[in-house]
Amino acid sequence: MKTDPIPTPAKPQRLLALDAFRGLTILAMILVNNPGSEPVYDPLEHAPWFGWTPTDLIFPFFLFIVGTAMAYSMRKYREGAAIAPAVYWRIARRTVTLILLGWGTGVFVKCCNYWLGDATTIDLSTLRFPGVLVRIALVYLASSLIVLHVPVRGQIVIAAVLLLGYWALLRWTPNPNEYKSNLSPEGNIVRVVDRALMSDSHLYTQGKSEKTDPEGLLSNLPAIATTLLGYWTGLLIQRRGPKWSTVALLIACGLAAAAIGLAWDEWLPIGKKLWTSSFVMLTAGLAMIALAACLALFDVTGWRRLARPLEIVGVNAIFVFVASGWVGVLLGRIKVDGHSLHHWIFYPYSHHLADPRMASLGFALTYIAFWWIVLWLMSLKNWSIRI
Repeated sequence: MKTDPIPTPAKPQRLLALDAFRGLTILAMILVNNPGSEPVYDPLEHAPWFGWTPTDLIFPFFLFIVGTAMAYSMRKYREGAAIAPAVYWRIARRTVTLILLGWGTGVFVKCCNYWLGDATTIDLSTLRFPGVLVRIALVYLASSLIVLHVPVRGQIVIAAVLLLGYWALLRWTPNPNEYKSNLSPEGNIVRVVDRALMSDSHLYTQGKSEKTDPEGLLSNLPAIATTLLGYWTGLLIQRRGPKWSTVALLIACGLAAAAIGLAWDEWLPIGKKLWTSSFVMLTAGLAMIALAACLALFDVTGWRRLARPLEIVGVNAIFVFVASGWVGVLLGRIKVDGHSLHHWIFYPYSHHLADPRMASLGFALTYIAFWWIVLWLMSLKNWSIRI
């Protein structure tokens, strides 16, 4: 389905840096989601609880990019154009599609297990409800409505309330006098809310050592602030234009936001699994700096050909994220001579590379190369699959 999430003026000028940054982020997602085996290099792992690794930056970067793209897709409404009912229909349709894709991935896994003999039934009673695509959908929905109906100053107030209010929830609930317990994997309010609304069978924690779902319902609130920070960054680029002074200002703002996040870590630890407010500020700041680097290279300096390999990925971001996940499931389920296809593809790496972490990385890079070729072939046909 080829469509834009919001009606836009005819032939809007795309920001090449944004497409390239989106492509780089999606490639990083595929890299960390598809290792050859365990163990992997530490930077390709999530932090166990608090703290952060490069892998922890990927998802907030994508939500930041969603916000930056809104600055372009909703530009004419900011400039006074009437909001037609079709706008809300498109927002709702994109939201529902993303949620169904997220749930559909879980259903696909269960169907594969059943069809290939690894399960006797297709048991949807253990289908996970939260998830990456579900979070993208819910945050996109909330952020779109805020951007359409609230001026920038009001948006800043909303973001501040979300971040400070979420900090207060983590600090004082569920046990007002037990701050340390409230931030623990077992005792935090995100876990309490998820378990009150859903059974463990519908959460990521089912059958795993983790106690808290990393995409818990309550932690969607600070994720909205991540997207709004991306939106304001897009506004800044629009109003100032792609030039060196804009790059410098983005870097300065990014450093300031990251510094706030690092300082906040003293009172509220940085952590992706709770999407803490300090995590929002740190990752948004680093995303600003990364986008500034892309802006400098591709839009200011004009090295547009250098951006093309990333742009090819960026324009089909959701498609390749979902498709790579589904194919990864098939590789792990389909067996030849008693071993999965994943095993046979990974075998040359594990057999010839002494370091198992290097073997795992080799497989992941090969998988990325395969999908890049698929997207390159799609680009030759001008095929763009958008939600």
